[in-house]
Amino acid sequence: MLISLLQTLAEIMAGGTSLTSIEQIDFSLPGSRRDGYVGPLLNLYLYDIRQSKQLQQAGRQKERNFSEGGLQTARVNLPLTWIDVSLMLTAWDRTALGEYHLLNEALTLLLRHRSLREEFLVPELRGYGNLSMTVAVNSPVEISSLWSALSLPLRPALYLTVTAPLESEIVSIPLVWERIMSLYNDRQKSSTSETVMNQRVSVAGVIKSAVTSRPLTDTKVTVMGTEKSATSNQEGLFFFDNLRLGNYILTLNCSGYLPQNCNVLVDGKTYTFKEVLLSPEN
Repeated sequence: MLISLLQTLAEIMAGGTSLTSIEQIDFSLPGSRRDGYVGPLLNLYLYDIRQSKQLQQAGRQKERNFSEGGLQTARVNLPLTWIDVSLMLTAWDRTALGEYHLLNEALTLLLRHRSLREEFLVPELRGYGNLSMTVAVNSPVEISSLWSALSLPLRPALYLTVTAPLESEIVSIPLVWERIMSLYNDRQKSSTSETVMNQRVSVAGVIKSAVTSRPLTDTKVTVMGTEKSATSNQEGLFFFDNLRLGNYILTLNCSGYLPQNCNVLVDGKTYTFKEVLLSPEN
């Protein structure tokens, strides 16, 4: 989302000012001029991200799918979150008048837009309507403190806040219908340590690539010190049940990826879900 938003703003700036190319938009620390570059530049620096208070966050949705002989699963659509992205726009040119002229062009352009219209957005940001944008209004960070934190002298700048959608991926997780069994049953009313240790619990997880975030299938997961093992399915999911209370080490092995160990605590209070990212070998 952030890269798409910066790309949209850069294309608008390059097309609506005296700049001739998107290559004249820089995203590094303000004042960090490119070595050997003598032409005019606009610097678009992202300095703050926080959840929007203006737009209501969407709710969580679940679609339950049942398969014969297998685990129940829930397809979960995580909440759509609206984010306020705050940016600082500065200009650089060989002369101060050149910088002021470029900033004036940028200000006029932004005030004319008022919002980022959907037809100007890159494809990744479309489908949500126009995106709200404010210029130099209610900066979330005190300006002098911002420049001081950047260890830079105060310079003329424009301050933008764009409200953009952050949509999480749809994930599938198993529904465990026997997460924790009762410590007491009809035949044994007293609580003993052995009863607690034999409590039925469940651990599940999803395995993804650390590079692409896509699920990894056929990953062998072994509970160290036991004979229990599982293989991740097409959605990268694995599942263990009937584990005693305690701390376990899971060993994960997937072809083409570096092996990895991860810790899992089974405390009997909740169903434990782990997300593990594996790194490619090369």
